[in-house]
Amino acid sequence: LKRVNRDSLFDMMVERNVPESAAIFKRFYVGFEGLKQGFLNGCRPVISLDGCFLKTHLGGQLLSAVGRDGNNQMFPIAWAVVEGENEDSWRWFLHRLTYDLGISDGFGWTMLSDQQKGLQNAVRAYMPNVEHRFCARHLYANWKKNNKITYALTNLFWKAVKCPTAAEFNEVMNQMK
Repeated sequence: LKRVNRDSLFDMMVERNVPESAAIFKRFYVGFEGLKQGFLNGCRPVISLDGCFLKTHLGGQLLSAVGRDGNNQMFPIAWAVVEGENEDSWRWFLHRLTYDLGISDGFGWTMLSDQQKGLQNAVRAYMPNVEHRFCARHLYANWKKNNKITYALTNLFWKAVKCPTAAEFNEVMNQMK
């Protein structure tokens, strides 16, 4: 990959239990230069972060950073295969992502994610000035789990999520009260 994608960032981490033993795979980061340039030059500074299980006999997690292009379609930025979704693996991923994209303290950027505690801590550590917001689908699931939600409230919730202005959002939120 490095030979044909010279400006791309690839990083692999291995562990050795004993100094002379065979290396054991732990993590792998992929950030293609073409995707990075496409994102930085054609997308807003908003990144969605998520992890999903790799359903193989080896297990692990796939961490991803995704933006939205001008047509409101998903735009992949970078991803990593890690041993599990925890604070340490998120810190490792975000360290590489922020370096790769040139994000210093997060000022001017917005991150969207679920409420995974390790991810929240990692975002605060690497981007203390980022606007960190939670995924509406996850917020709705938690809200629904802890409250009796009517069909009308559900519709208002999703209407509020899609409001393009603060004034429209506040109007819908007042209707929800």
